[in-house]
Amino acid sequence: MGLKVVLPYLLVCYLFFYCKWVKGSGKLSKEEDLELDEQLKRLNKPAVKTIKTKYGDIYDCVDFYKQPAFDHPLLKNHNFHLEMRSTSIPRRVSPKKKVPKLDFNLVNIGLEGGGCPVGTVPIRRTTKDDLIRAKIYSEMYASKINPLADDKPGTHYAVAQTKQNINYDGVGAELNVWNIPVQDSQYTSGRIKISNGAESIEAGWTVNPGLYGDNRTHLYIYTNAGQSHCFNAQCGYVHISREMPLDMVLGPVSSYGGKQYGMTLSIVKDKDNWLLRWDDPPINLGFWASHLFTNLGNTATQAEWGGEVFGPRHVPLPGMGSGHPLRINTKYDAFCGRAHVVVNNTIINPPKDLALLFDFYDVDNRNVGGAPGYLIFYGGSGGAIGN
Repeated sequence: MGLKVVLPYLLVCYLFFYCKWVKGSGKLSKEEDLELDEQLKRLNKPAVKTIKTKYGDIYDCVDFYKQPAFDHPLLKNHNFHLEMRSTSIPRRVSPKKKVPKLDFNLVNIGLEGGGCPVGTVPIRRTTKDDLIRAKIYSEMYASKINPLADDKPGTHYAVAQTKQNINYDGVGAELNVWNIPVQDSQYTSGRIKISNGAESIEAGWTVNPGLYGDNRTHLYIYTNAGQSHCFNAQCGYVHISREMPLDMVLGPVSSYGGKQYGMTLSIVKDKDNWLLRWDDPPINLGFWASHLFTNLGNTATQAEWGGEVFGPRHVPLPGMGSGHPLRINTKYDAFCGRAHVVVNNTIINPPKDLALLFDFYDVDNRNVGGAPGYLIFYGGSGGAIGN
């Protein structure tokens, strides 16, 4: 059965289960429960070791070759291996003048006890509730596949975006991390993004109770590849880090007017794959194989930095960034510092004429904060009633 047939079928099944769960007594029929059990067996692979975090999340250390990514039809016959490394780390151009470094502390990273054993990767254990939420919210957030379009209500942005249609080999930035309140049907995020036409990859931090079942700040990715669009690892992303899971809780988080905490992320083209990197300290987290994509498999033509929120129509929108109006100050605002692109394996400043795109929120671009790279502020207090 083709992927285009399987995904809609599964979505209908999960929507049916979810509606009965919410509107009914909170119990599934025996047949429905068995169907979910079968799905969970396919997702939750046998574990060599299990790690429970202080937040209550359970990560199974799964054999690299048995992780869910390799269930994807386009990755069945692969030659990937766990010790994949960057073959050509982009070089950084020396700045013409000394610029101040951003004042922020790195969030804590890694799993307790040094992570998973050699040959395995940490995969967050999926529950029935996780499965139902992920399917429903991925479809609910489908407006993300056509960003900044009036006919796709729900998703709102405050981003700086390249306008020049040139080939990019990567995007990156230093992002301070926040935690602000959102309702179950909403999310708020700060991220970097790279795209070619309708296909895109983004990575950053998010508060998304509909996806994770909590109100903590998580590392996340979102993939839009052809007909597939989903959060985290459901669209063929292959994880390779033993110490850092993809969707881990990030902390401590920044405080308004106080100490700032953040992370350094980049998405870089490496031979035939797009590599997700944690840049300080340098860790390869995972990758997307080029053949998952049509246009983006070859190169990217646009890069983007900033914030994104989602909320159902006619419901007050959540805050973005720090949850306050911009003050153009790194102690009060969410930012993407040292925002850069990669061209011909070289880290450089983005083009000067970045487009600033926003509606209910705000974004500002400053050519400071580390070179090469810009300092991009974004955020807002929310509360508007969006379409």
